[in-house]
Amino acid sequence: MSETTIERDRTAQRPNGIGADAPRKEDDRLLRGDGRFTDDVDPARALHMAVGRCPFPHARILAVDVSAASELEGVRQILVGADVARRSEPISVLRPVPGAPPLPFYALAQDVAVFEGQPIVSVVATSRAIAEDAVELIEIDYDPLPHVSDTIGALEPDAPVLHPGVLSSNLLATNPQGAGEPEERMAQADVVVEDRFHINRVTGLPMETRAIVAQWRPGARELTVHHSTQVPHLVRKQLAESLRMVEGEIRVIAGDVGGGFGLKLGVYPEDVLACLHAIDLRQPVKWVEDRLEHFRATTHARESVHDFRIGATADGRILAMTNTYTTDLGGLNSPFGSAQLSTIVFTGPYKVEDGYVERRVAITNKTPIGAYRGYGQPEVNFARERLIDRLARRVGKDPLELRRQNMLRPEDLPFRNPGGGLYDSGDYLATLELVVDAVDYDGLRRAGRGPRPDGRLVGVGLTSFVERTGYASAKFLANRGSQFGAHESVTLRANRSGGIDLYTGTPTFGQSSETAFAQVCASVIGIDFHAIRVHAGDTGATPLNTGAFASRTMIAAAGALKQASERLRDKALRIAAWRLERDGVEGLAIDGDVVRDPDDPGRSIALAEVFTAAIIGQGIPIGEEPGLEATAHFEPEEAAYAFGSAAAVVAVDPETGDFAIERFVMSHDCGVAVNPLLVEGQVQGALAQGFGAALSEDLTYDPDTGQLVNGTMLDYFVPTAADIPEVELHHTAVPSPVTTFGVRGVGEIGTIPPGAAIANAVCDALAGEGVELTALPVTPERVWRALQQARNRSETS
Repeated sequence: MSETTIERDRTAQRPNGIGADAPRKEDDRLLRGDGRFTDDVDPARALHMAVGRCPFPHARILAVDVSAASELEGVRQILVGADVARRSEPISVLRPVPGAPPLPFYALAQDVAVFEGQPIVSVVATSRAIAEDAVELIEIDYDPLPHVSDTIGALEPDAPVLHPGVLSSNLLATNPQGAGEPEERMAQADVVVEDRFHINRVTGLPMETRAIVAQWRPGARELTVHHSTQVPHLVRKQLAESLRMVEGEIRVIAGDVGGGFGLKLGVYPEDVLACLHAIDLRQPVKWVEDRLEHFRATTHARESVHDFRIGATADGRILAMTNTYTTDLGGLNSPFGSAQLSTIVFTGPYKVEDGYVERRVAITNKTPIGAYRGYGQPEVNFARERLIDRLARRVGKDPLELRRQNMLRPEDLPFRNPGGGLYDSGDYLATLELVVDAVDYDGLRRAGRGPRPDGRLVGVGLTSFVERTGYASAKFLANRGSQFGAHESVTLRANRSGGIDLYTGTPTFGQSSETAFAQVCASVIGIDFHAIRVHAGDTGATPLNTGAFASRTMIAAAGALKQASERLRDKALRIAAWRLERDGVEGLAIDGDVVRDPDDPGRSIALAEVFTAAIIGQGIPIGEEPGLEATAHFEPEEAAYAFGSAAAVVAVDPETGDFAIERFVMSHDCGVAVNPLLVEGQVQGALAQGFGAALSEDLTYDPDTGQLVNGTMLDYFVPTAADIPEVELHHTAVPSPVTTFGVRGVGEIGTIPPGAAIANAVCDALAGEGVELTALPVTPERVWRALQQARNRSETS
């Protein structure tokens, strides 16, 4: 790991401070089975909700007959679309598509349903089983309508328009961005490579599905919502809007959350429905999503089509890049909508000053798309890096040499790319050289592709990438209509035991924020890591914040934690100095559970004594206010860009298309690692999801029926531990100049390289056949088909 310097010289060696492999605070309760997830919340007299969903991709709702269901013993209430329209507002969009008109998204479909799985009716009963039985008794008369499930086909002139009252076509919006003169540079280019790349539709599959328990106290006018979410304060905002309530009447509590990955951002229809039922019935209402519902009702991700071009000189110098890509929105706009970051990082780590990128958002009769780990960055990386390899072959260079030739150098940074991203700092080439050395790239080239005795051919594939982590500012978000800020907020409160209670609206869902927040606090204050208790995810007890997504948590929270910690520390030291009868605080330091006097090493005062004096206001300096707590809000000045490279080595059977990943090496840079062990875990976890999307996962819709054909755990091929190749990780650490402590985000970066590196390796192995892969996932069948196509072209040429 390269050397780094950050503002923690005297605390750098503190046990469990910044840079230490501190044990996860979350693990003790989780490993003991003492975690408290939403399904663990079982209030007295709780009722249970089930939802009836549309079985068609597109249908007019002619009639809903609930009479038989209403008579079933145990059924307490049934809501239909008209009830919801009368009682609530459409679900708001937290991150609108710029320039797009709103698509009203009520908790229950009104006259027309636009995707299979859209809620039509909800039932509350004394048990989930009774509620589901009642749903089966409800008779719904549908008039199936023409549907469209193909992303590009949806934009054809003869495609059925899905929202004719709002739009005249299925194109929701276009968002162009660019710099320089890309078309002029393309005309000047000696070589232009281009192709269309298809990115598969996937889902995140958290271990805990979505869940809610809603409880209404009419006398207090208080709605308490236990919710499996990454953004409790934003859920509170959206519920207030949809339920026509004021935010002060709503409390959202996100306890332990069993994974989110972007799927748990904002309000879903079931959340509004559970609250409406709870308010009407004055009893708690609980709903926990089952897996069949998850595949059809929780947001999907990734699906997009990229028309990418690269123009270059005869010796391989890149002159321009363009990417016109179409993202599949699904039938309605979820709170976060389709991915936007393909625009920001489309040129990758290369020095490209002339470029154009345009996002087109298409509406189809499929489950709405939402945020998912990486949010557009794995998709565009696949398209660009496949063309980088193709360009290398066209100009007669090794793909490694072409990347070296065009990669931005440290002295080029900061650099504003044509997509608008401001790369803050880094040594991109260093990460590439790390993987090249680790995988013995030169040795592989000398050994050749084979074939081996078993007939298999060997290939090596590279990919290099940048990743935007966090947000630039509230101004940046405001320009795009986002309904949240770029800042983070924390409150620190001293207690009489000599410890600190840390309050954050960021819930814990596997990203280890409790541990990392406590490490920062311990480093700045000097208190023992174990004396810090983190209270997370309760809007009734934590300062307003944005939540955890976009690899932004530590980027924004580090600044707030530092400021609040310094304020609390400085006041504690003033009180300690006064009680030690010193003239000032110079030299005093908190060391674990005491404040020490450097002029008299044997003289100290217990931190519990200092904290107690502050809390009760007795024995503190004249003019010092009682109490000892601090709240801070921090907004980073810019987004920080993480970066890295990866190499894959594969052995491919040229007859069947079967292949094995023999090596996968990745290097990355997340700036200063608050906890290197946690960083390793985050990258490994993201890689697992990256391999799934690259190799096997693909939500497939039947073009004739418009229905999801593999919406079960039996048919959707999420990888198991046995399917994940062994990964070798390397790290560099270039501190970011735009963040506190020099941190960069790390939670998503592992999703970016697998698809491109593996596809490049397979194509390298089969270079003699002229195979080109342009779609994910990379399966043996897809490789075999590409081989047949290449051989057919060869025979006819």
